[in-house]
Formats: sequence, structure tokens, C-alpha cells
Amino acid sequence: MKLQSVRNLLVNISNDFFYKGYYPSGDLKSYQLKYWLTFIVNIYLKIYHRVRVINPENIPQVGGGVIASNHLSHLDGIIINSITAFHTRRKINFLAAEDVYNKNFLFRFLCDLGNCIPVKRATSDRVALLKVIKLLKKDNLCGLFPEGQRSRDGKIGQAKLGVAIMALKSGSPIVPLAIKGTFEAFPRKTKFIRPADVILKFGQPIKYDIEKKPSKERINNVRDEIMSRIQDLYDEIS
Repeated sequence: MKLQSVRNLLVNISNDFFYKGYYPSGDLKSYQLKYWLTFIVNIYLKIYHRVRVINPENIPQVGGGVIASNHLSHLDGIIINSITAFHTRRKINFLAAEDVYNKNFLFRFLCDLGNCIPVKRATSDRVALLKVIKLLKKDNLCGLFPEGQRSRDGKIGQAKLGVAIMALKSGSPIVPLAIKGTFEAFPRKTKFIRPADVILKFGQPIKYDIEKKPSKERINNVRDEIMSRIQDLYDEIS
């Protein structure tokens, strides 16, 4: 079994090196630094975290879409960006907390590498929300963590309303994603990343009709439905 795992790892890495156009995303090639950094991150994920991806075919290959994931660690955004580029050849615009974005040069650099949009999480950041809705209507792929912050105990928490508003205002499909293992790899107040296995499971896209003035009850119900799907996916990961 271990030999088979090693073989699969070597095949994956050889694909990256020897097959033209296999990885990474074509839209990264105009910026060579981003191209190679994304490439290196992908190799790191395969070797150090043995990342396993379930149902990547649920990520939209074309058109707008929102990947909504639980949030366990600062590693989450980096991993989701890399996995998305690998499986779709598309970049993803990710919402990132403004205080994290401005924390230091390294965090800002990593956020810029991941096409992040800074958002003020202490208030309702309408500007960032409108920016994402505009990107979705232009057939871009976006990502966010509905909880708005990393988990403190490794469990999925209460979500904010942003993901539901995006769904109802843009009409773009919401792809629920559960990520597991990053809390063990890099929890809060930890300085070193541990070699924990990481698994991502993408769910079937959820589509909502556009509503100009959804009620607060409607927004709450959509938010709860999306988070329920994420929790179900998380519980299914073995």
C-alpha cells in the first residue's frame, strides 16, 4: 500500500514536470514568479501534506462560481488556491481578512499571490462584497470562508451572511468544500507547520435564483443550508 502511494506521488510530480500545459493555470503564465511559486507550492503539498482531493470535478470549469469552505488554518487559502489552479487551470479570487492581509510583508505577499481581496471582518464590508459580486457576474471564480475566521478548536463554527448574499445577488453556483487536516498541521499560535495529511472534499454546486431584495429570513436560511452542506462533507471525510 505504501509503495502504491509512493508511485502515485511520483506520477503526479512527473506530470507537473514533463507534460506541457499540465500545470499550473494558463492565466498564471503571464506572471512567471507566480507561475513557479504556485508550481512549488503544489509539489510541497503533495510531498509534505499528501493532499488528497475528492470530487474536484465539482469545481466549475467555466463561468462564475463561489467555493465556500470551512476555515481551520492559514494554510487553507494557499491549499485551495493551488488545488483549484491544478484541477481547472483557473485562478480564484479569495476573500481575506484585512487585518491578516496587513499583518506583515509575508502575509501580504502570500495574499497577493492568491489573488486575495481584503475584507473588513469586524463590520459589514459592502465594498468588498460588491467587488466579489461584480467578479462573479464577469464569470470569475471566487472563494471565501463563510465563518470569517479560523476555528479555535478544529470544529466548524457559525457563518456570517456574506456567502448567502453573494449567492442570492449573483446567481452563481456555490460549491461547498470541506477541508480537513490543516488544523492539525498549522493551528492558531503555532510557529511551525506539521506534516499532517490534508483532505479536501468538494460537494455538488448549489444554485439559487437571483433575488433583488431577499428577506433577512431568506438570507439566514440560505446561509444555514450552505453551512449544513459543508458540515456534511466534513463528516463524510474518513
